[in-house]
Amino acid sequence: MMKEYGLQESVKYELESGKPVLIFDHEKREGETDMVFASQFVDFNAIKMLRKESGGLICTTIKESQANILSMPFLEELYSRFLPYGKKAIYSGDMKYDSHSSFTFTINSRSTFTGISDIDRATTIHEFVQFIENLNKYGNPVESFYEKFRIPGHVSVLIAREGYFDKRRGHTELATYIVESAGLFPSATIAEMLGDDGKSMSRNDAEKYAENHDLIFIEGKEIIRQWANEKGNGNGGF
Repeated sequence: MMKEYGLQESVKYELESGKPVLIFDHEKREGETDMVFASQFVDFNAIKMLRKESGGLICTTIKESQANILSMPFLEELYSRFLPYGKKAIYSGDMKYDSHSSFTFTINSRSTFTGISDIDRATTIHEFVQFIENLNKYGNPVESFYEKFRIPGHVSVLIAREGYFDKRRGHTELATYIVESAGLFPSATIAEMLGDDGKSMSRNDAEKYAENHDLIFIEGKEIIRQWANEKGNGNGGF
């Protein structure tokens, strides 16, 4: 469902209002829809909505350039180097929708209790975004980061690859890019939408959910087309 004005304006209005947008990646990829909030506006009600209405793993994104400053590696790189049989463990030749994972560490704010409650996870995400926004203020960002956060924790962090869709076209990149292109801080908090049949929610059901709840439903190819036009990269087709 689209509002009366353009995609960027619609998304910006919804996200700034604390509402999510729904992003469907592509039939040739996961074929899944994620519920997406702008991380800077996440509160415990957003986490509750992701937990109850979406149902998938709740994750928060960071751009690769910022992750590099914090020495946050992709987990598959870390596992490959340090786990016994690490390279076998991360082998992705049988992965049906991608060749790389975007996961890095899980984190908890040190100000939280267990870290898993809706309030605790919202606190971790809020403090995480604040920290990233002020990275240039820390003499030693890595040391300062671990003064404020511990690992492992209850917020899964995903790294959006540099160049966005040049390298990967997953929900991590789609969500981070659409938030950034709306003029907001480039971090999204997302979760896969699950159905009552034990599977991911179908596209049709996700579109009906969006219509019933007055939410924007966006196809990943729309987002990639917008990015391609901005970068002069053709139509960005799959």
